[in-house]
Amino acid sequence: MDYSRIKIKPLSNQQILEAADMVRLKFWGDKIPVDVEYILEFKLKISIIPSPGLNTQLSFDSFISSDWNNVYVDNANYNDDRYYCRIRFSLAHELGHLFLHKELFESLEIKSFEDYQKFYKEVPNDQYNFLESQANKFAGYLLIPCEIMKQYRDKLLAEARKKLIGMKFENTDVDLLSYIAGKMANIFNVSAQAMEIALKN
Repeated sequence: MDYSRIKIKPLSNQQILEAADMVRLKFWGDKIPVDVEYILEFKLKISIIPSPGLNTQLSFDSFISSDWNNVYVDNANYNDDRYYCRIRFSLAHELGHLFLHKELFESLEIKSFEDYQKFYKEVPNDQYNFLESQANKFAGYLLIPCEIMKQYRDKLLAEARKKLIGMKFENTDVDLLSYIAGKMANIFNVSAQAMEIALKN
């Protein structure tokens, strides 16, 4: 296949949000944190395969096979608790490819590291970045459901404002969102950075 001719279909944020909400509600429900490994392995029967050197040798955290049977993740990161949130996001990202890019990925016929490397090297940068951006948005919406996030945000913002009353410096909402991002990240089992991005968007 000539990967250099690939064109990624534009998707609005609303379309990506709706896809992520559909997947979450169908395969998990309204509980948080969302157990993306459970969705992959038990609901969709997709095996998670820790693979040595995926990150160090190929610079990938994960990739999914075109037959949807396997998600390959970097073995070192998968088995290191420091990368727990990163791996969760990577797995959710691969689900994004399944539910946003199914026809495209099936046409790619990716079955091995070498296949994915070939695709990565040959696809135009702008199209690859477009593809990855859509999957990243899906992962964020899946792991941090908007309506549930807003409930926690409003509660924690109110508590923060109350706590900071009387202090002699001004706090903008942006400052307060950064202040509560860590607490909310722990609730949703995502990184503080991912939570801060979600809160500010």
